[in-house]
Amino acid sequence: MILGDWGLALNILTIAILSVCFTVFLMSLFINRLEGLLLRFDASSRSLLLWFIVILPWFVSCACVAVLVFPELFIWKTLPFTSPLHWHHIYTFPLVSWHGATLVLFSFLCLFLMLTKLLKALKITSHLNQLKDFLNPATLPNGCVLIESQEISAFTSGFFRPQAYITRGLCDLLSKEESFIVQQHELAHAKYAHPLKKYIFSLFALFFPQRVENKLNDSYALSLEQLADDTVLKQTLDVTLISKTILRVVRLQGGIRVNQREFIADCAFTAHPSALRIKYLLNDNKGRSFPYLFVFISTLTVLAINSFSVDYIHHSFEHLFSH
Repeated sequence: MILGDWGLALNILTIAILSVCFTVFLMSLFINRLEGLLLRFDASSRSLLLWFIVILPWFVSCACVAVLVFPELFIWKTLPFTSPLHWHHIYTFPLVSWHGATLVLFSFLCLFLMLTKLLKALKITSHLNQLKDFLNPATLPNGCVLIESQEISAFTSGFFRPQAYITRGLCDLLSKEESFIVQQHELAHAKYAHPLKKYIFSLFALFFPQRVENKLNDSYALSLEQLADDTVLKQTLDVTLISKTILRVVRLQGGIRVNQREFIADCAFTAHPSALRIKYLLNDNKGRSFPYLFVFISTLTVLAINSFSVDYIHHSFEHLFSH
């Protein structure tokens, strides 16, 4: 039994853990509907909405702690339907109990997930170090680094000093204008630190079920690709050329032998990322702007459901194991 301030701290952690888990579970039930809804927004707003989704469980958990641990701070504490909101024996933490088991299991889960992501980051860093032997010391005029390889690829890597790369194999197969577009696209990723943003986003997405995690990461990756395309569009102002370049790179990498219209039609059902990028570019109306009112109402709704549910779970467990 742990008493006093340490007991309070451990109980707060337990509340936060239960709140995060319940919010993740609740949001996972509606993620399929959200996926279709997200495509109605422009790339910038969609990116912010995805951040809202992955951060919401942690924000709600902090608010839930305040509601359950410090109810006296709120003016609505005397309302009949809010009076049950409280945490039994807040300064007492029974280590050998469901409280302790929840804390230990979640701690091990967090440790495992963080180590997994750290190992992946170290692996990426190791691969970048191996690339040094293939880098051309003469950087391309646009700022991309040329890789002396016949592989067909262009990518951006690096967390704190991101760098855009393009292989000799891809450069040789593209026209001067197409090569410029590909390089500017990758330089946009580097300029706005997209690799670091994607990595941090994936850390928050880790706590969702794997199927949902993959959907969130894919949606965020698509929004970053579209944002990079928008940056290129501001410089080139030729939507057709950019879309044809995207299609050409897809053909070279995957051996697709169709024209632009057929590619978009064939990929409509499977929602191929490159097809979605081309559709987004060709559409004059990029989508809706960020829905501030919807986000505000959704946050309050999830917080209310979360607070009552976590409190109910706590009372149910207390009744089951203690009474």
